[in-house]
Amino acid sequence: MSRQLAALPFALLAVSSLGACATLSGGGEQATAEAATGAPQGARPIDRRAREQVAREDTLTQMAFWAGEYQTFPNDLEAAQRFAEALRKGGRTDRAAQIAGEALSRFPDDRQLMTTYGYAQLTLERPQQALRPLAVVAAAEPENWRVRSALGAALDQLGRFQEARQAYQEALALQPNNAGILTNLGVSHIMAGEPDDAEPILRQAVALPGAPAEARQNLAIAVALQGRFDEAEQIERVDLPPAQAAQNIQYLRGLLSDPRRWNDMGRGR
Repeated sequence: MSRQLAALPFALLAVSSLGACATLSGGGEQATAEAATGAPQGARPIDRRAREQVAREDTLTQMAFWAGEYQTFPNDLEAAQRFAEALRKGGRTDRAAQIAGEALSRFPDDRQLMTTYGYAQLTLERPQQALRPLAVVAAAEPENWRVRSALGAALDQLGRFQEARQAYQEALALQPNNAGILTNLGVSHIMAGEPDDAEPILRQAVALPGAPAEARQNLAIAVALQGRFDEAEQIERVDLPPAQAAQNIQYLRGLLSDPRRWNDMGRGR
C-alpha cells in the first residue's frame, strides 16, 4: 500500500486482515432461513472441505472460488469476508471495497469486514471512508496494532498529523521496534513538512531486520528535503537503479525550488 516515489513520497505499511465474529441484523422469516444456511432455499449445501482446501491455492484461484461462493451464498458471512479479502490481496481494491461495503449492509457489526473495507478505502486514498470502520475496530480490539497503524495512515491522509502519530505510538506500544509502523510515523512527519523529525525515526526503521524498502526510500526523501541530495541518492540506490534514483532526487530538488509543488504534494493537507 504505497505510492510511487516520483508521484508522492508516501509509503504505508502493508496491512492484513483479522478474524472476528459477526452479528446479522434485520430480515424476516425467509432472510432468517437463508442466513442459517448462507444460501437461498434450494441451493446446494456449503462445501466446507473445499473452502478449507482453497486456502492453499494461489490468489487468482481463491478469487475465482470465492466469487462463485459469494454468488451462490450471498447471505453467507464467510463467503463475503473471504471474497472481499481475496480481491483486496489480489489487487482488485475497488471491487474489494464494493463487496465489503455491500456485506456490511447485511452484517454491520462484523469487524473483519470493517477492517477489509477500511484497508481497501485507504489504498484507494479515500481516508474519510476508511476512518470510521478502522476507528471502530481499533476501539473494539485494543491489542490490534495493525489496525491502529492503518488508522494512523488514514488520519495522515486527512492531514490530522497529531492524531495520526498518537495512533502510531499506540501501535508501537503493542509492537515495539516494528519497521513498518516506524516508517509510517516517519512519513507522517514528512507529510507535515518536518523532514528533520522524520529522519531519526526512519533511520531507526531502516536499521531493523526486515525493514521494508519504503523505509529507505522515505529516509532518502527526508534527507533530500534537508538539502543533502548526494547522500539521499546513495540511500535510494540500495533499492533502485542509479538512473531512477537520480530521477527521484531531481524531482525532490524541484519540490524544494517550488513551494507550491510541495504544498500540492501533501504538506499541511
